[in-house]
Amino acid sequence: MIKFIGVLFTVSGSVLAGHYFADKSLIRIHILEELEQALQFIYGEVEYAALDITEIFSSLSLRGKYCSDFWLGMCSKLSEKDGYDLYSIWVSELDGSSWVKYLLYEDRLFLKEVGKNTGNLDRQSQLHTLEIFKNRISNIIETARSEYKDRARVCHAVGAAAGIFISILLI
Repeated sequence: MIKFIGVLFTVSGSVLAGHYFADKSLIRIHILEELEQALQFIYGEVEYAALDITEIFSSLSLRGKYCSDFWLGMCSKLSEKDGYDLYSIWVSELDGSSWVKYLLYEDRLFLKEVGKNTGNLDRQSQLHTLEIFKNRISNIIETARSEYKDRARVCHAVGAAAGIFISILLI
């Protein structure tokens, strides 16, 4: 009876571990979707409202779920006016964000590139680069969505198989 309970705990723990890794991929997709909405918002504000970048980041901090602390940190650091440029603040806030651990290395490089080209160009160039970034992040999201189903199946199957294998070894 105790062996059966041990096997049950081992298999369920392994299945849950597989589910955890599948959920990490889903959280990445949600973060990328939020960043896509943020780029769309920045584009709209630059094109129509011509707001200051600090005000844009402040508005984004109220709208975000995962990235709200990042936008709030950007807003507060820019408001302090300590002489740092936007890109260095962007990179430091990005490195200090808790949600970055869900992103791939390529996603982080893309976000650093967004930070490098945000807020330091003329209006037309800014709109053009934001349009390019919106298209790129849409492609990244589509790729992540298409890979998610296969990755989730693999994570669940490997978790269950690992639990069964470990249980057999322990018995």
